[in-house]
Parts: sequence; C-alpha cells; structure tokens
Amino acid sequence: MKSFGFCVLLFVAGITPPMLAQQPAASQPPTPTNEFVPLSEAAPREVLPATPLVFYAYGFVWVALLGYVFTIWRRMARVERDLADVQRRLKDGGGGR
Repeated sequence: MKSFGFCVLLFVAGITPPMLAQQPAASQPPTPTNEFVPLSEAAPREVLPATPLVFYAYGFVWVALLGYVFTIWRRMARVERDLADVQRRLKDGGGGR
C-alpha cells in the first residue's frame, strides 16, 4: 500500500510542472470592418485552457481506480489462501494444534 501512495505522489509530481508552465494564449479582439470578412479570418479559434487539466484529472482517477482494484485483488487472493489453509486444517484433523 505504501508503494501505491509513492507511485501516486510521483505521478502528481511529474504532471504538476508542465501544468504550471502553461500560459494562456493572448488573444486580441477582432477589429471592426464594414466589408465582408470570411469567418476563418474574423474570429480566432476557440481555445479551451482547461483541456490539459481535464485530461490529467481523468488520468489520475483511472490510475487511482486501477491501483485500488489491484490492492483489492491482492487482498482477496490472501483471504482465499487463508480460507483454503483453514479448510485444509479442518479436514486434516481439527485445528493443527
């Protein structure tokens, strides 16, 4: 469980500097004109500055979920092993004392 926490810490530390280094693009309002201007030239392309953050959030949630499922899987394997050991002891003669 400690190694999972360490992996999450490394993941967060690895994605934090690129997120902090991003700067929003400076956009200038279009100048008004009285003549026809094609739409591709009139309005700048819409940029969503939160897109990388959403990507990192989904990635973090998936990594955390997979880590949690992995730890549950290991615990269940341990419980099944202990249960098989108890059943074997009961079958062999009552407790193994």
